Parts: sequence; structure tokens; C-alpha cells
Amino acid sequence: MSMLSHDLQSLRIFLSACEFRSLSKAAAQHHIAVSAASRRIQILEQEAGSPLIVRRPHGIEPTAAGLTMMRYARDVLRLGDKLTASMEEHRTGTRGYVRVCASSSVLVQRLADDLSNFAKQNPDIKLDLEERPSISTIEAVRHKQADLGMIVRGVETDGLVLIDYHGDHLVVALPRNHHLGKRRELSFDDIIGEDFVSLENGTAVHRLLSDRAREGGHFMRLRVQVRSFEVMSLLIGQGLGVGILPEKAAKPLREAFGLKLVKLAEPWARRQFAICFRANEELDPSCRRLIDHLTAIRAANGPA
Repeated sequence: MSMLSHDLQSLRIFLSACEFRSLSKAAAQHHIAVSAASRRIQILEQEAGSPLIVRRPHGIEPTAAGLTMMRYARDVLRLGDKLTASMEEHRTGTRGYVRVCASSSVLVQRLADDLSNFAKQNPDIKLDLEERPSISTIEAVRHKQADLGMIVRGVETDGLVLIDYHGDHLVVALPRNHHLGKRRELSFDDIIGEDFVSLENGTAVHRLLSDRAREGGHFMRLRVQVRSFEVMSLLIGQGLGVGILPEKAAKPLREAFGLKLVKLAEPWARRQFAICFRANEELDPSCRRLIDHLTAIRAANGPA
């Protein structure tokens, strides 16, 4: 078998099918017919001389050979993306390329400003930024879909190097006329009996609140879950529940949506962010330059 005989698109389709556990979803993602996606994977299997996937009642699963192919495909696709970026650099005069995935909390608190300053100081380095929840960001870094991740600490990060970045404070957001709005601070126990407006599963805030409720033997009454701080604030302001969100995200939304913000008096309301990247892998000079920039700002301004 020649491992160079297949094309990158076939590898992308195969990898998507394994990650989605669905051939139809992989085909839809790559805008081809299911039959065409199936044929591409069959060609890969012929070249490998071994089945790469098995079809189960719950979806597709990679075989042992398929798992090996997945690892190979991620490396090949990452190199292919870097080659494309490098050729673009020659064309435009750019000299570096860094793929960053970041939690929305990190972006709101500090990262957006820091990346903007970095881009101005380093016009020869292109930044590719994608917003993802912390868990999804970690997976993107592990699977070589991102060079650096910016996460909220508190999730499993085996195989990654972590460097402290900044942090944030969580506050309780209430409708302006809520009976708890006159309090100067609130504990989690004070609001656990309320209906909650929350971010979706997988986000750092939702995971933190669910863990704290479970540890206290409580049940969170989730009335609605949304994908953004803006929609969350809108629904809280309309009286659909209370919520907990980062202070810096909440303050600009307070007047627009009629919110009352109250200090959350819990030790875990202060969260720590981190930069993460793959261990045992040499960093590209552009990545190292970005890390140095971010950590220098933290050292100068303090962790908050």
C-alpha cells in the first residue's frame, strides 16, 4: 500500500465520519452525496488492506486500523493546512500563522484586546481565531485542529501544557425588579431555588454550576439554555429566570436588558484562565511569540 496515494479530501471525510459517528453528517459537512463519501472511504480501506470503520446500531465506529488512520489523518491534514498557509504567506508577505481556539469567557474578559494588540505589533503573523467552549477547545488542540487553546481551568487536560493567563469574576444577573436585587451579595444557596437561564451544556459556566449544585445536593431548575451572553441577558431581563455570568460580559448588557447585577459570594466565583498547547511538541516560533506576548501582558497587569 502507498500511504501517499489518497487525497486530503478523502482523509477529511473519513475523519469527519469517525468524529460524527455518521457518514451522512460527514457527507453533509463536506457537501457531497452519502454514496460519494462512502466510496471515498472504501478506496481508503482498499489502500489500507483492512476495514477502517464498522457500522453499529448507534453509528459508525473506527476499527483498530481506523484509529491508526485517524491519528495519521490528523497529522497529514495539519501539515496540509500549514503548507497552504505557508504558500499564502509567500504570496502576501505574511511570515507566520497561528490557529487559536478560545472560550467566550476568555475572549470577553481579556483575549480580544490582547490579540488585537498582538496583530498590530506583528502584522507578519496571521491569527485564525475560533470561539469554542473550553472542552471543545481542548479537543481541538489535542486533535491538532488548533495550535493554542484559551480555556477556563477546571477540566481534564492530560497531554497538554498549561500556562496561567488571566481570570474573571462571576456575578448573579437578576431581572431589575427581582426580590433579591436589593442584596449586596448572594450565595449560591440563596438562588438555587430560582429558575435559571443558563448557557448550553459544555460551557465552563454551565459545568461549574452543575458541579456545585450536585456537590450541595441540589437540583438546578434550568428553564432555558442558550448559546450567548446576549440572549441569556435578554431572557433574564424578561423575567424568565436568574443567571450567573462573567462580570465583564454582564456589565455592558446591564442597561440594555434591564438587569440587576449582584456579587456572587462564593470562592469559586473567581475563575482562572489558561493557555494550553500540546506537550512534547515543539512550538512554532509564531506560537511562541504569541504566548510570550500574552504572558508579558499578564505579568505587567496582574492576573485579574
